[in-house]
Amino acid sequence: MVRARILALGALATWLLTFPCFAQVGPAGRYLQARHEEVSRLLKEGGGEGSKARREEVRRILSELLDYEELARRALAAHWEARSENERREFVELLRKLVERNYEANLERILDYEVRYLDEKESAEGKMVRTEARSRKERRQAPIEIVYAMRQEGNKWRVFDVITDGVSLLRNYRNQFDRIISEHGWGELIRRMRERLEREGGGS
Repeated sequence: MVRARILALGALATWLLTFPCFAQVGPAGRYLQARHEEVSRLLKEGGGEGSKARREEVRRILSELLDYEELARRALAAHWEARSENERREFVELLRKLVERNYEANLERILDYEVRYLDEKESAEGKMVRTEARSRKERRQAPIEIVYAMRQEGNKWRVFDVITDGVSLLRNYRNQFDRIISEHGWGELIRRMRERLEREGGGS
């Protein structure tokens, strides 16, 4: 379950850990650039690939970038309103941990990609920042188009969907969550999310 495309999550990590080229980008794209520079400085400072301090810093940057509550609300769709405040908080926290786990698991693999920022367009809910990721090693492979759906929150821009070659991370989650809740109930969804976290190393 909860196996929304690893590639889409890897795409977020790909952006964070490569050296982007900028074209027609605006405030949302510039915000992404600033987060990229934070991670670049962090990596240059060292501390080891698996160091606790490095992992916590990466999680902090990811939390500032990705709007977990908005992603959770949109992914649950009609099921969100039926949940209590405590249930919503628990769900958001479990989703956050699962995203972080998938992100961290793909750090080394996605380091081989370089990213170009192509353009930034207005949308009904904010901005769509379109990028292109290409393998550094397999230059003949077709590039991957990655679009970040972002909305402004104060002086920050938060990502609430990542669309990889036309496949929406948000829509993928929504389809899976709706199917599990409809067929097995809310409790089963939470049980599977907890079980997945335990298999992947605990819920820290």
